[in-house]
Amino acid sequence: MYVGYIPLVCLFYISANAQSPFGSGITVGTLDSTHLDEASGLAASRVHPNVLYSHNDGGDLSRIFAVDSTDASVIAEFGISGADHYDWEDIAMGPCPDKSSCIYIADAGLNHHRPVNMIYRVREPGAVKDQTLTIIDKLPFIWTEVDGQTLLVDNHGEIYMVSNVNGGKGLMVHIPASAWGSATPFNATSSVHLNITTSHHDPGAGDISPDGTELIIKARNHVYYWKVLNNDYLSAVETPPIEIPHHSERLGEAICWDVNGTNYYTLSEGRHAPLYEFVRLPTGPAVG
Repeated sequence: MYVGYIPLVCLFYISANAQSPFGSGITVGTLDSTHLDEASGLAASRVHPNVLYSHNDGGDLSRIFAVDSTDASVIAEFGISGADHYDWEDIAMGPCPDKSSCIYIADAGLNHHRPVNMIYRVREPGAVKDQTLTIIDKLPFIWTEVDGQTLLVDNHGEIYMVSNVNGGKGLMVHIPASAWGSATPFNATSSVHLNITTSHHDPGAGDISPDGTELIIKARNHVYYWKVLNNDYLSAVETPPIEIPHHSERLGEAICWDVNGTNYYTLSEGRHAPLYEFVRLPTGPAVG
């Protein structure tokens, strides 16, 4: 993606040795519902204060849950009409076609031995109460990968998927906002590999900040952070990230920014899993 002339020395990233801009996490509470026991995605509502959306991994009903970010209580369940659930792996917030707030859901995992590679979009509900929501669109896509567990959506509705691979250097592909509305699967070919190395199949989750300027990616035992210039995420992830705090989780596959893009949350699979919040420090690292 062309973003204008940028001298090489001004690429905007933080070195792997820079100081973390975030403090160690606190436990805000534990999930109080056994219905949400394989949390595999997390996203902060743009409409309702202190509400996070999450969903179960493969094998569940087509539904998402509203979680109170102040105490981790599950406060509502939303059925998603018009969407199948083979292996939902991540959830993200982004704009609807009319610029209101939408929830994006990626069905791209490998639980059924064949990835479906489908992204659903549903408008945020007007009230946080048990109800059924209907998808407003779905976007099938094709790529070279067999397992995708990280969905990223920026403030312009541009979509990125990252594959889950041994060693963590997942392939990141761009699916443009213009790809919605076609019955033919979009062939995602614009891609780069993450500049990380891990000892597991990674990454498992990620999120772009609401203003589009920061990116976090969660691996099994690491969380990585990039500062991003001009929404150019493909270039950013080829540069060294910094590692930011995380808590050891049984199988942590959920991370998101808060609605202001200030702090971030993580959540693990498992019954009564703890919800962690990581608070931004008053002063962060120098960048340039």
